[in-house]
Amino acid sequence: MALPFIAGVALGALAVVAYNKRDKVKECAADGFEKGKETAKDLFKKSKDIAGDVKEFTQEKILKTQTKSEKKPAAKKSVKKPSTAKAKPQVANDQA
Repeated sequence: MALPFIAGVALGALAVVAYNKRDKVKECAADGFEKGKETAKDLFKKSKDIAGDVKEFTQEKILKTQTKSEKKPAAKKSVKKPSTAKAKPQVANDQA
């Protein structure tokens, strides 16, 4: 039963201390926010550079594979398939 009371007193005391030092807390929060913004900008620039490098690499690979396939064209063999159509029987017209 005493545990919730003790936790409430501790949270109340923490709130009073934070309120009394609100300027320092606000300053620390602003510094953390600025550091976060700078880090995000740096990561964005790095990711753009990496994406450009990946794009160049893939384009080079595609060009290499295209030039290899253009140098050695596949020879096609023409094979005639046997005719499957049945010949019509010729009917002799005996007209006399």
